[in-house]
Amino acid sequence: MSAVSAISPRGVYAKSGYRIGQKYPHIRVLRWTFRRDADEAVICELALTGHDREYELRAPAEWNPTGRSIERFDDALTAFQRHAMIERQLLDAGWQLGTFESEKVTVH
Repeated sequence: MSAVSAISPRGVYAKSGYRIGQKYPHIRVLRWTFRRDADEAVICELALTGHDREYELRAPAEWNPTGRSIERFDDALTAFQRHAMIERQLLDAGWQLGTFESEKVTVH
């Protein structure tokens, strides 16, 4: 299977989600996996970062209207609007949503 992704290996996230005073901080990661044919996948992720101050959207740059693989937003609504733009481009190009996951990830 070929996968196009702008994310770290599953379950591994940068220390941007670190919270002062917590020994093992956690962040919630929302993950959408889009599929086309049997062997192609595009993965998009959205997570809170930096003391819960920003939302980080990770998606392959080729599908993001800004051309960037990582974007940060001050509010959830704007982050979800950008994700919806990316999703619309994928659906228009023949991709389908394969899975949606919500995962609690420990930041080391």
